[in-house]
Amino acid sequence: MRTTFCNNCNETTRIITDHGSNNSTLYICSECDKELNNNFKFCILAAGKGTRNKSVKGLHKALLPLENKAAISHIIENLNESVEIVIATGYNDNQIISYMDAVHPDRKVTYIKVDNYDGPGSGPGYSLLQCKDELQCPFIFTSVDTILTECEDPSVFTFLGNDWIGVADVDIDESLSYCLVSGGEYLKHLYFGKGNKAFIGIAGISDFNLFWNGLETKKKNKKNQYDDLHEYNVMHGFEDLNMVKLMNFTWYDTGNSISYARTKKVFNKDIVANKNDEAIFIDKNKVVKYFYSSSKSKTRVKRAEYLKGNVPEIKEIHDNMYSYDYIDGDLLSNVCDEKVLNKFLYFCNDNLFNVRFDKSESFKKDCVFMYETKTKERIKPLIGSDLDNIKTINGVDVDPINTLLDKVNWGGIYNMSIPSNFHGDLQPENIIYSKNEERFILIDWRETFGDNEQVGDIYYDLGKLYHALLINGQDILKRYYNYRINGDSAIIQFHSKSNLMYFIGIFKEFCYNNNYNWDNIELLGILQYIGICSLYKHFHEGRYGDFLFLYGKYLLTKKLNNERIN
Repeated sequence: MRTTFCNNCNETTRIITDHGSNNSTLYICSECDKELNNNFKFCILAAGKGTRNKSVKGLHKALLPLENKAAISHIIENLNESVEIVIATGYNDNQIISYMDAVHPDRKVTYIKVDNYDGPGSGPGYSLLQCKDELQCPFIFTSVDTILTECEDPSVFTFLGNDWIGVADVDIDESLSYCLVSGGEYLKHLYFGKGNKAFIGIAGISDFNLFWNGLETKKKNKKNQYDDLHEYNVMHGFEDLNMVKLMNFTWYDTGNSISYARTKKVFNKDIVANKNDEAIFIDKNKVVKYFYSSSKSKTRVKRAEYLKGNVPEIKEIHDNMYSYDYIDGDLLSNVCDEKVLNKFLYFCNDNLFNVRFDKSESFKKDCVFMYETKTKERIKPLIGSDLDNIKTINGVDVDPINTLLDKVNWGGIYNMSIPSNFHGDLQPENIIYSKNEERFILIDWRETFGDNEQVGDIYYDLGKLYHALLINGQDILKRYYNYRINGDSAIIQFHSKSNLMYFIGIFKEFCYNNNYNWDNIELLGILQYIGICSLYKHFHEGRYGDFLFLYGKYLLTKKLNNERIN
């Protein structure tokens, strides 16, 4: 006879099963006739600091992005909307709560603040015990860095009638890093050492009273094999349970930087590339932007006032995050209609560059910082490196980066600068064209130009636009670029989108017609590649940053030699 706990009867009850016309199983309480599907709560353990993964600076491990969706969102999407969620929080808990409130406002979530998430006696077992009062019914618990794509029995997220523990095969050479599982169909014991089947941090607990008894009474002591990790572990809870089924999952781990990088190779359909200190999430018709620097986030919110009417309505949801509703439309990088491309340039003239300012001394200082100082500061780690010592790129002889930058006519750049309202990252991926409304919406603007929140250089925006026409962000996400190094020579290759190549011609004609200096735009666009390459040291294992450095040196050499670029 199969039994489970009925939340309506508030007691253990017999189960009646009914196989519907769509072959799905309906579980019904024999006492009150209430449906028992989704008869459990779901607990996410997210209290720890996550110090093993620093891929995005300052970002809570629950929010690490996979395909521009937070890890916690990947976990939640396995569940029916009726399932109640309990989240054990501790470190930086406001980040999680702010994100959940913005992206998952329809979910019923209870947050349990764990008082000890980092000191002696802390650990997943302690965090789970803190949630005990909310989990007086069958429940599933999971670590927030456990990402699942497949299960031998997907119904485990529909109905909980038996105790089970999630397992996955692991390489025996890496097994020392995991808690291992012994048993065939059912759990025999948990241990540390070498093996090929690991406990992956997720389990379903039907006999919750027995589990809590085991977890609560088997206090940490030196004789217990589970205490090798010097933390209060969840494994104590399984000691009083019988017939714990081993449930095989396809498992991906985001718990440390190496496993996260592996997981990202599987979840590789990013819409937007994330930087080392920023992340963007696109989920549930919401866009959330995260910044390690809270001042950067707050200033971007403030700057929206200067761009009002041309940017989405945004809301600050956390010191480090803001959000806005997802906008339907086409990225300008996907638009092939030349009339629309030309229309966009005049939109910039009429709605962005139309607000002009006096050329003050502070503006000139901002130009020096944005063009020269920042570029040279960012490039310091690469000066004299093996990459910098490459002597030829695509058959063109190149000097070290310091020599090239010393040849740039910085004074000419400052003399041509035009103070105006600005976007700051005006590239096709940050421009949405709404065909129905026949309007352009600008997203992902820069927070300041130097020290100024309102005044920037028109040429900075035009240079940004130029550099993004040669190399398209969507193609980069698909790895449509490459470089090969042989001794002190390099060959670089990349894919160019035909519509953006057409756009360059339209752009060039627009600049001539409006007295914008094309040579200056080309030079500033090239300097962008050099200036941003160090921001992508973790993206695509650092290869994209290296590619940008090589490509920037190649183009800058040709520009300084007055050779044709396109």
